[in-house]
Amino acid sequence: MYWCVIHTKSDRTQELVDYFNRQDNIYAFIPKIEKWFSSSKLREYQISCMFPDYIFLKTTMTKKQFNDRYAEILKSIHRFAALLEYTDVIALDPNETHFLEKLLDNKDTIKHSTGHITDSVLKVDSGPLVGMECQIKKIDRHKRIAFLDCGMLGKHMKVPLEVVSKT
Repeated sequence: MYWCVIHTKSDRTQELVDYFNRQDNIYAFIPKIEKWFSSSKLREYQISCMFPDYIFLKTTMTKKQFNDRYAEILKSIHRFAALLEYTDVIALDPNETHFLEKLLDNKDTIKHSTGHITDSVLKVDSGPLVGMECQIKKIDRHKRIAFLDCGMLGKHMKVPLEVVSKT
């Protein structure tokens, strides 16, 4: 499976997602994440875009087939979108795609995980972070966020994690 990322430069993100989803052998999406929202009247997880200006494409085509087939289209949309490439390497390498597949559910959303801390050791009980405790570098218990040591698109990832108890 070949993954690539398109950075949009305008408000046409959803139009591009719809266009690519109409094509054969391509699935386009914008990854979403659950974020904790707390106010005086409301306390809940809400869904927001993880990378708001990025479209992720999954295809069964090879990189060459994809580039040959969509080169003209990608050139024509260069005013408001650009394919992310770094010296012939697409922004998502196989390790990153495998990592994202583990975190995303079937609706392209990273759900929150829950865990507990015992003797200063985190144990994740449920959610996509189960078994990935070694990749968590920092926890913000107030904001219910875990910081992962996986630079996705050149950034460290923030993933929702609720620590329900600490002993």
